[in-house]
Order: sequence, then C-alpha cells, then structure tokens
Amino acid sequence: MKRILLFLFVVFSLSTVAKQKIKNPEVEYTPAWIEIQAIEQTKDATILHCTLHNLPNYGVRIDAKTVLQDAQSNKSFRLLRTDSVKTNELIWMPQSGSKSCVLYFEPLSKNVKLFNMIEPGTPPYEQTYGIQLKSTNNKQTKSTLIGNRAKTADDYLKLPSKNSDWTFDPSRYKDLDFCKSQPATLRIHVAHLPNVLKKYFAIMRAQFQNQFNTKENIIPGELNKDNCVEFQIPLNAPQFVLIMPIMEYVYVQGGDTLDLYTTAERNSHRQVRYKSFYSNSESAMINSLIPVLMKKLIDKEYDSHFIEGAVKQGNEGVKNALKELSDKTIELIESDKMHQIIRNTPLSIYGKDLLMTCTLCQYLTTIEDMMMNYNANRYIKMTKADGSMEWKQDSTFIPLDNESIYRPLLKYKSLLYDNPLVISESQQRIFLNRTLYGPLFLDIRMRLHPEQYDLSKDIKKPSEEFNMEGTFMNDLYISQTAASRYNDLINNYQLEKCDSTRLLSEEMNSARLLTEEMNTTNDLMKMHYPKVAYSVMDGYRNMVKTTEGNNTTKDITETWTPAQKALWDKLTSQYHGNLMLIDFWGIPCGPCRQGMLNMRKNVEELKNEKIKFLYVCNETDSPRDKAEKWMSESKINGEHIYVTQSEWTLLQAMFNFTAIPRTALIGRDGKIIQYKFDVYLNIGNLKELLNKF
Repeated sequence: MKRILLFLFVVFSLSTVAKQKIKNPEVEYTPAWIEIQAIEQTKDATILHCTLHNLPNYGVRIDAKTVLQDAQSNKSFRLLRTDSVKTNELIWMPQSGSKSCVLYFEPLSKNVKLFNMIEPGTPPYEQTYGIQLKSTNNKQTKSTLIGNRAKTADDYLKLPSKNSDWTFDPSRYKDLDFCKSQPATLRIHVAHLPNVLKKYFAIMRAQFQNQFNTKENIIPGELNKDNCVEFQIPLNAPQFVLIMPIMEYVYVQGGDTLDLYTTAERNSHRQVRYKSFYSNSESAMINSLIPVLMKKLIDKEYDSHFIEGAVKQGNEGVKNALKELSDKTIELIESDKMHQIIRNTPLSIYGKDLLMTCTLCQYLTTIEDMMMNYNANRYIKMTKADGSMEWKQDSTFIPLDNESIYRPLLKYKSLLYDNPLVISESQQRIFLNRTLYGPLFLDIRMRLHPEQYDLSKDIKKPSEEFNMEGTFMNDLYISQTAASRYNDLINNYQLEKCDSTRLLSEEMNSARLLTEEMNTTNDLMKMHYPKVAYSVMDGYRNMVKTTEGNNTTKDITETWTPAQKALWDKLTSQYHGNLMLIDFWGIPCGPCRQGMLNMRKNVEELKNEKIKFLYVCNETDSPRDKAEKWMSESKINGEHIYVTQSEWTLLQAMFNFTAIPRTALIGRDGKIIQYKFDVYLNIGNLKELLNKF
C-alpha cells in the first residue's frame, strides 16, 4: 500500500511540475519585438509562451538557430519547434500589433538559474537578457526608472493651462530671435541596461543639423559608471536632437541643462518604455507633452502602409488619400476643437506654436512622401541582355495634378511655408528634405538653375505657379543651395592642391571667386530673412578664406580627442605610404553594396599601385561572417576592416556622417585630404589622384 501511495505521489509530483508555469517571469532586458509571458519546464523541453510585437502589417522573424543560453556557462539549448508560427519566415502582425506563439527549447540543465535568449547574427540590442525562473509583478517603482525631480507627461497635464487666448501665429518668429548660438547641456540617464549591453552603449552620440547650411554635427558621449552620458551641444537654434543608440529625439534649448531619464528597453512601437525629464527651462515640458498631444491631434496613423495602400490603388487612390491629408491639415488649422486642445495645456505661446508646427509638418511630410512614392512609378526598371539595368518611362503612367493638391493648402501658405519654427520641429530633417525638393519648390529650382533643366534663354521659363518666393522655406532653400555650391568649390580646390602650401593658379582662383561672388549677390537679392542671408554671407567668407590660401580653419584631425586619434592610427598606420580611399559601408545599405560592385574593376586594375581601398563597417550591424560571405561571393577586393559599435560612433563624430555610404580621401601620411569624397570615380580620375598626391 505504501509503495502504491509513494508511486502515486511521484506521478502526481511529476505531473504538477510538468504543468507548472512561471507566469510573467522576471527579465532584465527585453527587445521590442518579443515578450515572454510564461515559462514551462518539462522533462522534454523548456517552453516559452511569448507574444510577438510590431506595428500593424509589419513583420517579425524567428530564426531557427535561436537558442537559450546559460548566462553563467554560455551553454546553449537548441530551439526544437514552434507553435502558431513558423521559423525563418516573416510573421505579419494583425491590426492589434501582437501575436501569440509558443517556443520549445531543449530542457535547461538543473543548475541554470539565469539565461538569455540569443538569435545568432542579430545585434545585441535585439536579444533578450537576464531571464529568471521566478515570477514578478512587473511593477517597478518609478523612482528606480526616473529621477525624483523629473516629471512625465501625466505630471505636466495636471498643471493649469496657460495663454487660453492663444492662436497660431508663426510671424512671431520672423526676426529669428529665437535662434541664438548657445551651448546646452544634455544628460541621458539609462535604466535597465544589462552588463552585456554596456559595451554597445559605451559611446553614444547626439546628432543635429544647422539647416541654414545643412551642416551635420555629431557629438560623442561616453557612458559613465552611473549609466549616464553628458553632452555639451553648441546649438544655433532650439531643436530636437537625435540620441543614438537609444533612438530618441530630445528637444533642447540653448543655455539649457536638461536631464532625460530613460531605459534601454523599448515597447512594441519602438519607443522607450519609461522616460521623464527635468530642466531649468520649458524644454522638459515640451519633451514630455508634444509626443502625447500630437497623438490627440492626429487621430489616425498615416504610416508607410497607408501610403503603400493608396499607391497600389493607382492615381485615383492617391488623389483620394492626398485630399484626406489636405483636409486633415486644414481641419487642424481651422478647427476650434483642435485649438482648444492646445490652449488647455500649460505650454507657453512658443510651446503651443511649436506643437502646432510639429503636427502640421507630420501631415505635410506624409503628403510629400505619398507623391514621391507614386511618382517613382513613372519609370519601369528593365534588365538588358548584358544583365545591366536601365529605366524606361511608363507610357501608361498618369501624372498627379500638382495644382489640385497644393492649391487648397496655399490658402495657409503663411502658416505652413513661411514658418521659421520648421527648423525646430521634431522631424525637421525629413520634413525639409521632402518639402524643399518636392514638386512645390520645383518651379523655383527651375528658375534659379535653368541650365540644370535644359531651359535656355529662348525657352519660356516656368511661371510662379505657387508663388513661394519670399517665404522662409524659399530662403532656406536658397541658403542650402549656396552652401552646397561653396562646399563643392572648396572640395574641388582641395583636390587641385599637391600639398598644403600650393595654391590654385591666380587666374583660376580669381575667375571662380568672381563667379561665386555674383551668385552670392543674386542669392542675397532674393532673400527676405536677414539671419538666413547672413548664413549665406558667412559661407561665402569661409569659402574665400579657403580658396585664397588664408585658411584659418584647423585641420579636422586637430579637433579629435586622444581616443579618436588612437583609433585613426589603429585603422590607417599600416597603410601609410599609400593613397587611401576609405569607404564606410554596411550590409543593410543597398547603395553601399552597389557602389562597391561598381568599383571592382578599378580596384583590380590598381592593385599594384600605391593606393589602398579600405572598406570599414560596423560589426554590430554588419556581422563579420555575413559581410565576408557577401564580399567573397561578390569578389570585393581591398582591405576589409571591422570596428565595434563604439568605434563606429567615434568615426561618425570624426567625419560628421550619419548616413552611408560615406567616403574619404586620405594622403600617404595618413592625413585627410578630403573627408567627404566621391569615391566612385573612373580609372582615369583615380590615376590622376595618384599622380597628384
């Protein structure tokens, strides 16, 4: 009888263990795409009950090589099978943005207390770390996540409203007095940062632009022992600064000291899970409230799927979608309900104007994006007999009627396009790129640069269809165009020097300067905003200093920190004595790969010359095995160099780049000849460089 009872007890115990679930297990770090709801341990498997997350209609993928890894011994336990989803296939999210699944792994060893879920070849921030075999109520006290002095959006929304008679008026900023060249201090405090990720976050970067001359600024910051990074940011205007790798836009005002308390973890919408702000100005409130209030003002998500869906419906579908966006823009401007939402906030008049600007720019960007996507169908990609590609115009393509799209919006031109606050809004770089180079300003470009559009003096030039001259956006376009022209001239000048002391011939120098002086005068005559005009004059003065040989600008390497100089020496010292072309690239970057393919013939032809082609990539985003596989299959010769995430961030700051491909020309002594260089040249150009340098 005792034996029977003992047997039944054992059977009951085993069945209890088999059915026992650890609900809501404690996890140190979870990426946005997956959430572990429960862990079940049986004699045959370790079972993870998970929820997958992404935006609606977006996909996630579970690699069949995913493993559970003992955090102490690094021993791995294979993925056996899955329920509800398939491995190595995109799993599309429903409208809820979530989908349940079950993952079966090999049973964990008895001594495993803490483990990670690792997908080989995936960046560290996409892995799950510190999974414990115990439950948690998941109720972290805010004091551990945010500063005691800091406030969230909920805190600010409880404050009494200000300026209840507010109306949107961008003319308040016509003198651009809000643009002051002042430094600001920004501190980022990062919670929920596991030790394994500290290396990835070791050096963070703040990036922002001076939109008058499109100069990009990258400032690196080192993570200290308290998981805090401090940036000193020399602002030329109040604006949103992008912080990487936490991928957060942070509003900063000149003269401000701003603290952001955040977390390395992200939610299903790729936003940080917790954040709060503290500052000695209004910037803390602006950071907290604007994202929340924009969601109230934009009641529908106009994302890439909205655009793609409209484009698939053809001309009629796009027309309807554009009308919807135009109507929403006008409703935001005209509706007292919308205005009342903004009036009832504790924001200052400036803060309210900025909120309105950010929201309007969201609509305008979507309009331009949709038109750009639709117009891309004007041409059909054709494969020629030799395997090369060419583009042919589609005779069935129906062009958009720009008049019908823009005319309703131009009633509010003074609010939308004559608004200096656009340089302070959260997505300024995208908004300005899309708008300034979209159909609305094409007319101006054609009149400013008739030679680029085959418009001779004998051909009638376009009319002032939308009459955008005199607006702030038009002034900004002219200043950016002038800056581009000066940069091109200086770049050409640098390549015409044999060494640091030789000047251009006096005749050539004088002729070019005279031409640029005339162009500058014409630019200034078209401008209405004195501060923007000043930026053009300032660019002209710098160009003159350089081309006259009186360049007082420091060599770029002189501004580098000891760590940056050490990194540069590590990368290039072994190649001294050769001209170097350094190409910053990455596997996910299509233009990078295409450019490298285009250069193969030149690299092969110059293999015995004193020139080295250095291909540098970030091994976090471009794992070495994947990069080497592609380069081997594609026969990409040259020097293959891999750097860590922190080293890549330092290089971005050293060469002021965020987008790739980016190339630089380096002299035989390791000094930079040109830090932004068109590497994809023909063999004749490359041989000429070899002779010169």
